[in-house]
Amino acid sequence: MFGLEGTQQNAIAYYRHSAEDKQENSVAIQHDHALIFAKQHSLNLMHYESDEGVSGLSASRPGFERLFDNWITNPDAPDFRYVLVLDETRWGRWQDPDEAAYWTMICKKHGKQVVYISRGFPKEEQKLLSSLETSIGRYMAAEYSRQLSDKVWHGSMKVSEQGFSAGGTAPYGYARVLLDEKHNRIGVLRKGEHKVIANQRVTFEPADDNTPRIVFEIFDLFVNYWASPAEIAERLNERGVLSATGKTWDASKVLRVLSNEAYTGTRVYNKTWHRLKQKQRQNPRDEWVRSTNAFEAIVSQDMFQKAQERMYWSSSSRWRYGVHKISKSEKQLRTYVDNLLQEYSPDQRFEILRNLPLTFGLVYHKNSTTKRCFRVDHRLRKHDEILGISIDMFANNSIESIFALPASMFGIGNFVVVDDQNLHSIKKLDGKTARDTLLRLCDKFIT
Repeated sequence: MFGLEGTQQNAIAYYRHSAEDKQENSVAIQHDHALIFAKQHSLNLMHYESDEGVSGLSASRPGFERLFDNWITNPDAPDFRYVLVLDETRWGRWQDPDEAAYWTMICKKHGKQVVYISRGFPKEEQKLLSSLETSIGRYMAAEYSRQLSDKVWHGSMKVSEQGFSAGGTAPYGYARVLLDEKHNRIGVLRKGEHKVIANQRVTFEPADDNTPRIVFEIFDLFVNYWASPAEIAERLNERGVLSATGKTWDASKVLRVLSNEAYTGTRVYNKTWHRLKQKQRQNPRDEWVRSTNAFEAIVSQDMFQKAQERMYWSSSSRWRYGVHKISKSEKQLRTYVDNLLQEYSPDQRFEILRNLPLTFGLVYHKNSTTKRCFRVDHRLRKHDEILGISIDMFANNSIESIFALPASMFGIGNFVVVDDQNLHSIKKLDGKTARDTLLRLCDKFIT
């Protein structure tokens, strides 16, 4: 197995110890095992690479990369035949076991054999069994990480449901505060500091500097003075106010502040899924963990909601999409009306459609209430009644509702908002009633 009888083969070793591993998996202990194994099998352990406190979920580990770059794939490296690893978990805990096999195959292609110390050299007549054991070992290594990740996630969910921080930094304007097991305040945690006792908790409070005032100012300028994110960033930069990163502000940083619900004192967790080195994805809202009044708010719920509405509708893509949906729905409705009026001449139909008192508005939601904003051209206010067609941008059937709106409802700005609270004073039309109303309005324009 080792070449010519009596000769000594060279070997190198790879060790890995991650933060969650127990002490018996430390680099020093792994090295001791490798030395004993090398002596038992007349191997010359000439070098080793190691990763301390590094996850095995990917191959992006400094020691692992050096192992391949400087030794396994390097044609100028000293001659050796074996790579000693304590077991499959030290080689890596990839979620795809084929990835572990991939790196092993690279070794094989370069004439190197990966040997797991815990199992030793496989006997020739047991190669199939050894291959099966390796596959099981790779799966168990991956499964260990999955189970550990689940435990951490469930623990974080429980902590977040109680309104405490499950890790990470505090939002701009807040400081992390350490609480004892009875939730009494111990003090502020500085950057790099963490709790040291498992049943301690971490929460947020407005920082003892001017950053909470800056957060409130950003919301105030955006909501009450209609300043754009770019204009707000420019104002802050002119005064020398630094952002959370210690650098200048820009529109994207202002938007991150405006969209962070934490400023209402609400703890939100599980908005994204990003575990086991997998690609991050957004979780649906019904999977979010929200704990209101978890800590002191910097802005009110009302101001935050107004900011969200303004951000939603100030997006150029939203406006373009909304205009497109209105235009499409208006075209469909006018085609429908035109078909109803086939008994009239083309000139008559054109005149009717040109003067028909119709207005289209987009549906939006606020505080669980459906609202519809309609605006009319001033010339339409001469009619007693105007048909309001509400459009849902995100529904397959764009027309959400049709209302018969008294012209007197439209104020000085020629607009009116219809919501669940004032439906009692407005006629909401069903399909047949809407058709009859359209025909009745059309008859007024026949001369």
